[in-house]
Amino acid sequence: MPLPWPSADNLLKRIVFLSVMLFFCTDGLPQKTLLLEKMGSKRKFFFHNEDKFMLRTAKPDTFMAGHLWDIGEKSITLQTYVPITVKYENIRFVYKDYRFPNRFGKFCIIFSGVTFGAITLNHLFYHERVFTPDMAYYTLPFLGVGILSVSLSRERMKIGLKWKLKVLDMPVFPLYGH
Repeated sequence: MPLPWPSADNLLKRIVFLSVMLFFCTDGLPQKTLLLEKMGSKRKFFFHNEDKFMLRTAKPDTFMAGHLWDIGEKSITLQTYVPITVKYENIRFVYKDYRFPNRFGKFCIIFSGVTFGAITLNHLFYHERVFTPDMAYYTLPFLGVGILSVSLSRERMKIGLKWKLKVLDMPVFPLYGH
């Protein structure tokens, strides 16, 4: 037996109920997005609330790192032990960390240490001299690559003519990541 069609009054109630539910389920205020953009190029970095953010202020010359708590029109608030509010005109540098070079560098440093330990134990086990040239040949290149990779995993962008900080009043989630 086919189901009867709902009456117009019942259908109107359902539509109103669904509209009210959708209204309450959406965000009341749009999320602001902080855009770090290099002028004249396609390099852009988007930051949202709860993203890790590192900066260096002009006066006093201070390095600050924390999670973005609030993005305002004239200032941002970083969530640290004590929330810190920084005005945009006081920001001198913004730092961007790259995950792959940092992880690769740490992996190379750990690999170098493990290799050094294994060679040392091998030399001690066979009653040989502990420090030989082969230890340097096998471990120091990985240690050097690791230290270099970790040190180059953070990029510093100077806010001024080339790099600009902008506040967007809408959430922006790029397709290629950030």
